[in-house]
Amino acid sequence: MNGIKMNKNKYTPEIICSIPKVYNIPIYQRLFAWDKENINQLLNDLRNQFEKSDNAPYYIGMLTMHGDDIVDGQQRFTVLLLIASVFQQYFPNWSKMKEKLHLSARPDDENILQKLFDEKPISELINHNMGKGQKTILNWIEEVKKDLDIKAFAKYVYKHCTFFIASLPDTYISKDLNKYFEAMNSTGRNLENHEIVKVIKYLKSMSSEQNFYNAIWNIVSDMDKPLIRKKSVETESDLRDRYKLVMHHNLDSCETSDLNVFLTEVLNDFSVSEKDNDYKSIRELNANGHNPDVRRQDKYFGEGHHSMLSFPEFLLQILYILLLDNKRKEVNVNEFFDVHQLLTTISVYTNEWKEYDWKLFGMEMLKYRLIYDYYVIRIPNSEIGDYDLNYSETKESGVDASVISQIQSYLYVDSSSKTYYRWIVPFLEFFKNNGDISSDEIFKELQVIDDGIDEHSQKFLDDESSYSFGGRRTVYFLRRLDFYLWFKNHKTKNTSDESYSIINNFKFKQSINSQEHLHPQNDQDRDGYEPWGNAKHKFGNLFLISSSFNSSQNDDTINTKFGRIEDQIIYSKIESIKLYLITELCKYQVGEWSKDKMEQHQEKMIEILCKSYLHDNN
Repeated sequence: MNGIKMNKNKYTPEIICSIPKVYNIPIYQRLFAWDKENINQLLNDLRNQFEKSDNAPYYIGMLTMHGDDIVDGQQRFTVLLLIASVFQQYFPNWSKMKEKLHLSARPDDENILQKLFDEKPISELINHNMGKGQKTILNWIEEVKKDLDIKAFAKYVYKHCTFFIASLPDTYISKDLNKYFEAMNSTGRNLENHEIVKVIKYLKSMSSEQNFYNAIWNIVSDMDKPLIRKKSVETESDLRDRYKLVMHHNLDSCETSDLNVFLTEVLNDFSVSEKDNDYKSIRELNANGHNPDVRRQDKYFGEGHHSMLSFPEFLLQILYILLLDNKRKEVNVNEFFDVHQLLTTISVYTNEWKEYDWKLFGMEMLKYRLIYDYYVIRIPNSEIGDYDLNYSETKESGVDASVISQIQSYLYVDSSSKTYYRWIVPFLEFFKNNGDISSDEIFKELQVIDDGIDEHSQKFLDDESSYSFGGRRTVYFLRRLDFYLWFKNHKTKNTSDESYSIINNFKFKQSINSQEHLHPQNDQDRDGYEPWGNAKHKFGNLFLISSSFNSSQNDDTINTKFGRIEDQIIYSKIESIKLYLITELCKYQVGEWSKDKMEQHQEKMIEILCKSYLHDNN
């Protein structure tokens, strides 16, 4: 593993309890922060593995250690102790976990954790994250105990929930990390893993120009603020020219002093501190209040936009871009793009880097961040908002900036933090390797990228079982279909047609992810409905709807679903173009939606999907 010491043994709770080692969470690490969703997801994943085979290991991830200190993985280790505090009543060996975690300089938090094992009343602890975590586990057990052998499950987790452990080299000095945390804590900040990377890997590698490269890191890391923003006297054309100026500038050939002047003039917030500081260790860094990811939240509210990627996610995208092809083939992408393992991933893949490599990384971050700002959509803080795109080419017909925005929004809602790389990485590389590119070329590149993702392949359309009958692939093809239906409509520019604006206003949203049946699933012995058998699960009878709405309107009548789309039309907020076309096809008459009509509709929709792979965008 490139110099990182990997313990050969796999560590389960059973092994952890059999050895005298006590694990320490140092003070610079943040407090336990897992929420109900995180904990339930882990428990459900453990259950799924248990039910597949009660002897198969479940790999919970990696612990990154420096001596006895947990540098990375403290959240997962803490949740394991919370599980232990509950599971000990079903499998007593779990009680041995009680003494296995020490919280450095946080005796109150350690005391709370001990009380959880001592079965103190949960009401005393409900306002603490660890107390809430234990309550979540207790509630989960109540929900599943009718269908799950809890005693056997508790024993399985104890014996088969597995950590791998990586030990960091001695250059990671815990004393320095504590000093840095103390400085940052005076400004009310927590130390983030990417800041550890900045100080003890990125800046520490440099014998000169640390201030300049520190300024690059700082400005790039604030992902929610574009590096180039329109000034009060600027036009859209001026903004575009500023982006083009810096993206086409040969940054690698400039002296640092000249580049400093240039970037200060072109970027809105670039500023190099004049203070002399060689950053020999973390303790020599002054806290400057710059920590964008502390205020970054999973959900945004109000007006405005935010970056699709957090800074740790962006860092990993750039690191992946810089890997040689043979290294990429060896990458386990689920681990590589797990931001919770950022320190370990950076350590493994940059272990042999020297000063030149880290300075190159800084410049590549800046270059790709500029491309990202200009050509990649920004996400609305509210779902009622529109996606934002700095790229603004307009055309009277065909592909314009709105098409570029729409296809990216479709790729965005169909991705996650661990799969963004499948389209973000090749998309950024496309611009890095090309000069001025037309909107048509950009669109075709995005189409090629989309088609090239294995599970998006056209080959699946040759087998109905691959896209019908529900599942993850069905969701993808329903989204793809809605995009190409939107694009077909958009090209017409027929604003006099009422349906044009209805379809053109369609927006992809992450919440629209639940498959709905038009002919209801429960059609046996139901008045007014002929039983369709398996035909009701076919692609032609499915469409997407927001998950919250679907759960509250389970198994509606067709008439209710038609009424729903009418309401959406009134407010120009349809959730499915496919459903809209069905209502037009049936003239909003329930009896018109027959099995034969569904088959005809499906055949036409699959034909559109097949043609979408031809990239005939004229």
